[in-house]
Amino acid sequence: MTESPRNQFYYVACQHGAEKVLKNAFCEPTGTFRLAYSGRGLLTFKLPYSVPAWSRVLPEHPLIRSRGVVLGRVTGESSGPMVESVLKDFGSIGWQAIHVWQRDVAQPGWNGFEPGQSILAATIASLFRDRLKQTGDARPVLPHGLESHGSVKEPEIELAANGGLQSLEPGYSDSPAQVDESGIPIAMDATTTRSEPIPQNARVDRILEIIIDEPHRWWIASKVAQQSYDYWPGGVPDLYQPLEVISRAYFKIAEAFAWSGLQIRPGERVVEIGASPGGACQWLLDAGARVTGIDPAEMEPSLLTHPHFNHWRGRSKQVKRRAFREFRILACDANVAPNYTLDTVEAIVTYPTSRFRALVLTIKMPEWELAQSIPEHIERVRSWGFSHVAARQLAHNRREYCLVAKGRIRVANSEILAKDEHTISSEILIENAPTDPADVFLTDPFDSSDQTEQ
Repeated sequence: MTESPRNQFYYVACQHGAEKVLKNAFCEPTGTFRLAYSGRGLLTFKLPYSVPAWSRVLPEHPLIRSRGVVLGRVTGESSGPMVESVLKDFGSIGWQAIHVWQRDVAQPGWNGFEPGQSILAATIASLFRDRLKQTGDARPVLPHGLESHGSVKEPEIELAANGGLQSLEPGYSDSPAQVDESGIPIAMDATTTRSEPIPQNARVDRILEIIIDEPHRWWIASKVAQQSYDYWPGGVPDLYQPLEVISRAYFKIAEAFAWSGLQIRPGERVVEIGASPGGACQWLLDAGARVTGIDPAEMEPSLLTHPHFNHWRGRSKQVKRRAFREFRILACDANVAPNYTLDTVEAIVTYPTSRFRALVLTIKMPEWELAQSIPEHIERVRSWGFSHVAARQLAHNRREYCLVAKGRIRVANSEILAKDEHTISSEILIENAPTDPADVFLTDPFDSSDQTEQ
C-alpha cells in the first residue's frame, strides 16, 4: 500500500437548492473554506491546510448528504479508459470498497425522479467490477441503489453477514440492539446532530468514491465511513421497494429508520400525524407495527381494511391528549410551518400520560433560510426529555428535513420511562388504542376552523 495522499479539497453533496446554505456555513467570511466548484447538488471547497485521504475530520451539517476528501478529477470520451486511469492512479492507496454514484439531476420527486436510481452509475460500477475481477481483486464495488430497486433482493444482507454494510431491510431484527444503562438502544450521539460513529470491527470503512458529475467528468474522493449514511453510495440507502407504494412518504419513513437506527418492536403502537394518503403508514405496517393515522383527509382504501391500522379522521389538536397514552413512537409529516409542528408535538409528548420512546418528525422548510433554525429545533426537542436528538435532510426529503429523537428518560418531571424491554413489548400487545370518536376527539373532527394536515 502506498502512502495516503494528501489534498486541500473537500466535497459535499446535497439536495438541489441547499447549496447556498452550505456555502454560507462553510465559506469565508463565516467559515474557513473557499468555494472551488459549484454545481447543482455538488460543491467542492478548498481548505487552508492539507488533509490525508483517510482523514476522519469531515464537514458536518444537517443538509449534507455525503462528504469526503477530493483526490482528483478524471475526464475522457469513454468510460473504459477512465476506469483504467482511476485504478492506475488510486488503486493502491488502501481503499477497501468503491462507491459509484451520480449527483442528483433533479429534486426528489420531480417527474418521478428519486435519488440513487442511476443507470449510468450502475454501468460504470460494472466496468470497475469487471476490471478488478480480471486482476483477481475481490474488493466490492457498490453503485447507487438501482440494482435492487423494485425487487425483493437485498444485497446488503449478504454483506452484513460478512462484516460489511448493515442490512437496510425494514422491520424488526432478532439481533439485540446496543443499549445504555436504562435499556434504551444507542444509535445517535447525544451532543451532536449526527449519528454516532459506527464501530470499526471488521467493517469496510475506507471507501474510494467515483462521483459522476457529468458522464465524462468524474470526481475521485475518499472517506473513512463513520456514520450510517457513509456506507451508502452518495448517502442514499438502497431501500426495499414493494410493487405498489401508496406515496413517497413510504421511502422517507424507511430512510429515517435506516439512518437513525430505530427499530419497530413486534406489535408496537405507532401514531402518525398528517398521515394521508398513507405511504408512511404502509411502511410502518410492513415493519410490524400497529398503526394509527391522524388526518382529516381520506386514507388509501387498502389501509382501511388492514387489521393493524386505525384511522382517526380529524386533526391532532382535536384529539384528547390521554388518547395518546398507548403509543410508543410518534411520527409527523404535516404540511405546516415548523413551529406549528413542534407546538403540536410538544403538547402531545409532554402530556403526563404520554410515554413515547421515540419521535420521527418531518420539518418543512418553505424557505431554505429556515435551515438556520435547525439547532434551535434540536434543543427544543431535547428539552422534552430526549437524550438523543439528530437532524438530517434525507435523500428522499424535499424542502424539509427529518428530526429523530429517542432515549427519553423522564416524563412528568420524575417518572422514569425506561423499562425492561420485555415488559414494554408485553405491555404493547395487550393495550388497545381507542376507536370510538367520542373517546378520541374533543370537538367535531370535521370542524374546518383549524389548519389542515397533509
